[in-house]
Amino acid sequence: MRLARTGVRISPAALRIVPVALSVAVLTAGCHVPGTGGSGLASGSGPITVAYVAGIDNAPLLVGIHDGLFRQHGLDVTVTSYATLGDEVQALAKGQAQIAVGDYTGFLYEQATGHFPLKLIADGYDATSNSVAILTLSSSTITTPQALQNQSAVVATPPQVAPQSTPGSSVPNVPYNMATLAAEEVLQNDGVSPSSVTWKPMSAQDEITELRDGQVNAILTTEPYILQAEEQLGAVEVVDASSGVTSGLPMSGYFSLASYAQANPSTVQAFQQALDQAQSDCAQRGPVETELPQLITGMTSDEAALVTLGTYPASLNVGQVQRVASLMYDSGMISSPISVQNLTTSP
Repeated sequence: MRLARTGVRISPAALRIVPVALSVAVLTAGCHVPGTGGSGLASGSGPITVAYVAGIDNAPLLVGIHDGLFRQHGLDVTVTSYATLGDEVQALAKGQAQIAVGDYTGFLYEQATGHFPLKLIADGYDATSNSVAILTLSSSTITTPQALQNQSAVVATPPQVAPQSTPGSSVPNVPYNMATLAAEEVLQNDGVSPSSVTWKPMSAQDEITELRDGQVNAILTTEPYILQAEEQLGAVEVVDASSGVTSGLPMSGYFSLASYAQANPSTVQAFQQALDQAQSDCAQRGPVETELPQLITGMTSDEAALVTLGTYPASLNVGQVQRVASLMYDSGMISSPISVQNLTTSP
């Protein structure tokens, strides 16, 4: 549900969203599923720990565990939640996790800067209309994307996953996560210079609080926080950052160290096959809605039924992910181009 700018507010009694924390209610660190061999399927060997930051994009991972899809492929899977993508990358580097899932820009930035050679295992989550948005209060004078520029507005955003500048970059206001990358592309398409907008990274809960208290003019956020802002504050959408030039843009993916993928090809293949099945199952809302209350602290089943979901690709489309890498290069987020084809592993 999205509110048009008509001055209409939803009564707080209509639905109340409990603030959502970046932690996992049930599947905290160490949730472990022992694996058994499958018949006629690629079979993995050795345990796999998957690192993730809790979010809607992780639902198929939980579906794969709870439905036994990884076990059917001979995999012994442990999932561990982390507070930030940076923590996930460190877990990969230290051997505490074999696969990590999260914001494409963070992982691709690591690859581009040569910090950790990576392999792209699978696409995780793609944006759909209204799944990434800039919102303001219904009483705000900001009613169009152009008004963000005219007022030199301060827009709260999700936390940074990559620096705002790279060595030698002359591009101002360089994006620093998937949300800002998508938003800046849409704003430019609307004739709004990203350099005229001040982005202010913070947690999702702080975004909503600062919008309520007038500390920021608008917020750039994703689900379930879009819904939370609408229901708690009567917020309205000014920019759909997942439309037009960013329609269907991949948001998060699964990565491993290149050394791990090269040393364990059968395990990686088994993981890909199991995850592809889980992603396919999540084409229907039912499995996703079942997992979200366990994945996101405080979310009820009724609330899970209202969030706008992106898509969970059942296979990796290299060309689609290349869009992200190309936008990162064009925006100055990375100083050298990335070939996504070179990051992929054989299915």
